[in-house]
Amino acid sequence: MHRIVVIVFDNETEAEEGRNELLQLDSEGSIGTYGYAVVAKKADDAVVLRQLHRHGTLSPFANSLLGSLCDSAFPAPESAAMHAGDSPPDSNSANTEKDFIRDMTQVLLPNRVAIVAEMEEEWPPLLDRRMESIGGVVFRWTVSEVQRAIGV
Repeated sequence: MHRIVVIVFDNETEAEEGRNELLQLDSEGSIGTYGYAVVAKKADDAVVLRQLHRHGTLSPFANSLLGSLCDSAFPAPESAAMHAGDSPPDSNSANTEKDFIRDMTQVLLPNRVAIVAEMEEEWPPLLDRRMESIGGVVFRWTVSEVQRAIGV
């Protein structure tokens, strides 16, 4: 299924390992990655693009999503602060751009790093297990959910 996946890590070292695992799964043919970006949230809540890689053409809505994440400044309330092992907010509730960005900023806290990938995957537990083993929390949305959420 064609999805947008966001994997949040506590630091850049874990995110680098996560990127390597993502590329390994892609090279094995377990998933098909169209492109990915690595974003980080700085201490001042600014989200910055660290790396962008495309295996072809990243769709316009994926580019729009990255722009929304990097331009957003919706701070997460203290009560929403999470660690990688905590339960994530329900991604199915992201029906508007603000809700979608809010959900992401609740886990992309200052000094955390995330991989945002557009991919095809048939069996989500494979990616989940690999990322969780190195400290990542995986969120996924179908392409249509992301398109509705960001208005593309």
